[in-house]
Amino acid sequence: MAQNTNQLPYFKIKPSPGEKIAANFLLRKFRPKIRKKFPQHYLVQPIPYKTLKFIKDNAKKYPYYLRFDIRLYYPSIDHQILPKKLAEIYQKITEKSPSRRFKKYLKNEIPQFLAKSPYNKGLPIGSLLSYVLAGIFLLELDLEIKNPFLRQADDYLVFCKNKKEPELLLRNIILPKLIELNLETNEKKLRSGKFHQDKVSFIGFEFFAGYFKIQEEKIEEFKKKIAKLTYLTKKKPEKAVIKSLNNQILGFGHYYKFANCKRTFEELDSFIRMRLRRYLSRNKDSKNREGNLLLTNSVLKNMGLKSLLAIKEKYARKKRHIFRKVGKTGRKTGQFNIKKSNLYWRFDFNKYEQKLILKELRKLTGSVKKLERRIRKKDREAAVTEFDS
Repeated sequence: MAQNTNQLPYFKIKPSPGEKIAANFLLRKFRPKIRKKFPQHYLVQPIPYKTLKFIKDNAKKYPYYLRFDIRLYYPSIDHQILPKKLAEIYQKITEKSPSRRFKKYLKNEIPQFLAKSPYNKGLPIGSLLSYVLAGIFLLELDLEIKNPFLRQADDYLVFCKNKKEPELLLRNIILPKLIELNLETNEKKLRSGKFHQDKVSFIGFEFFAGYFKIQEEKIEEFKKKIAKLTYLTKKKPEKAVIKSLNNQILGFGHYYKFANCKRTFEELDSFIRMRLRRYLSRNKDSKNREGNLLLTNSVLKNMGLKSLLAIKEKYARKKRHIFRKVGKTGRKTGQFNIKKSNLYWRFDFNKYEQKLILKELRKLTGSVKKLERRIRKKDREAAVTEFDS
């Protein structure tokens, strides 16, 4: 029975230096022309802020949308169609015949790269050349769509003027072109609707009623990564764990800081601190009050832990966003102001270790006292039995 190539899995290969050279050459050739035709294309500008601004601006003029992506895009790219389409797209985009160097890559480097596939079909993930080829392969479809649209790899968000336009675009332009490229749409993610009435998910953000939020799936994925880094079975030094947490915090925070996520970042910060306290105290009980009192937020900050909320607030100050002001409590006459930092003890990690050692010593002394009471009780019982006899 023939293998169903539409169900091929994603795969990886070892990258070679020639792949990066070929990818950079293709980007130099295609990017300037793509920038002129599609300034919002992901091969030109992958900055989330500009993408979100594009959605906000065009949602007013084009109140309806079509959301679709391609099923198993990377594994489904046909090796026989890809080289032919590259030459055709090159002529359409640059309006010139292919150069000698481009023909050389089409004849040698690209076929050698495609031959590494174990399934005789598809592109590996994680390769720069795969990223470029996958972006170029669908440029013919991009040229066919006359409406404003956004694209991230194989994810499309097309802006439409009326309710019937999404269906017409799908039937007359998108599906015929995908059939020509031997690709299929993902029916599970095929959606159409109206902005400000239906939620639109794109590149990890949710757009609804003029506001952007972080997708719940992305929040749960981030929590799982944090939980994995703070498993009690791991015996990494504290600095190494905090460094790993900071890498996740900085990546997540700087990507999603453009959304309306102040409260979400506050909740995630508290979750991260809770997991770190649990790891440092080696206590399975995440509601350990003693750990919270010793490892305060300021102590964790001094230990080097970053904050998602700090990233958001720094970005807000830069863009001069206005947060809701909290009223200050008035001070009665005759009272003097005491700095908040002086009201709390300043703990460091050595004192925290000493506290844990003292706690263990108290447990040991308590067990010794219990043993002494038992011995005295046994002695009294033995003395009473001897007296009675």
